[in-house]
Amino acid sequence: MQGAGPALVNRRRRRLDWTRRKTVGLGLALGLAATLAGCGGNPLNTADTGVGCSVTVLIPSSGNTLLGSVRVRVGGTSHDFARNVNTVAVACGRQATLSATSADPSVHPFTKWTLAGSTSSAARLTVTVDGVLSIRPGFRVPKIASVPTPPPSPSAKVTPTPSATPSAVTLDQWVSYDSATQSVIWKLVAAYQDVNHGLSFDGEAHGAMKVTVPAGWSVTVDFSNGGTTNHSAVVVTPTGLGPVFPGAGTPSPMQGTAPGQTASFTFTPSQAGSYRMACLMPGHEAAGMWETFIVASGGLPGVQI
Repeated sequence: MQGAGPALVNRRRRRLDWTRRKTVGLGLALGLAATLAGCGGNPLNTADTGVGCSVTVLIPSSGNTLLGSVRVRVGGTSHDFARNVNTVAVACGRQATLSATSADPSVHPFTKWTLAGSTSSAARLTVTVDGVLSIRPGFRVPKIASVPTPPPSPSAKVTPTPSATPSAVTLDQWVSYDSATQSVIWKLVAAYQDVNHGLSFDGEAHGAMKVTVPAGWSVTVDFSNGGTTNHSAVVVTPTGLGPVFPGAGTPSPMQGTAPGQTASFTFTPSQAGSYRMACLMPGHEAAGMWETFIVASGGLPGVQI
């Protein structure tokens, strides 16, 4: 009986160790399952990987004027889109509800949604985001009756009309240019729609908005602070702390411009390269408050989201 005592103790210890290992393994499995369930087992879109799910809204325009705007609601968050091309990353498996507003309902009323070859005339469209979705709202564009041109008289001389390309172009609600004067105007709004918790420009952050300007063109930035804290805007290198080009920034960028205030600055980028339009308030650029600013050796200005 004396020898049975230690053997019984050892068996109890082995049972206790096995129970503990089983409990730890079950906890890890449940943790992994909960992590995957957070986005339907698929990752969220990231700028680095480009994988996951997203909704892209393509808003048509007439000339340089958008025919309307779109609001996308995911859970308790709303995204207001007012560009030709708009994209929002969504956790896979979530539902998104889209509603369209015409810029002029009496002239361009909303007609339908188009998604993957299918259409819907519902005022609100709810979709399950199970991949990279591209959705286009439709607006009616009235046809303009053509006026017949009377034929010229046999004795009249026909003078050919030279073709002309308009020099003033509006790229979107933020950027426009004039090729005749080689000038660009950029309306830069800090904390627009509180994107990235207010650390953003024109509703974009982390370099998602790319503005391209030819070297030697004049760039005027009309900056306004729509946030609740001070912000600034300066053209810098990814590691720089001051303007790359003379005059390329708001005054006192480390102190910033107060909420509700505006500032305007004009500069001429002379060296081709990739730069940033960044807020130099402490910690703001590191948190994503910067957009990509490309100086090209030629061509015309452009905006890419």
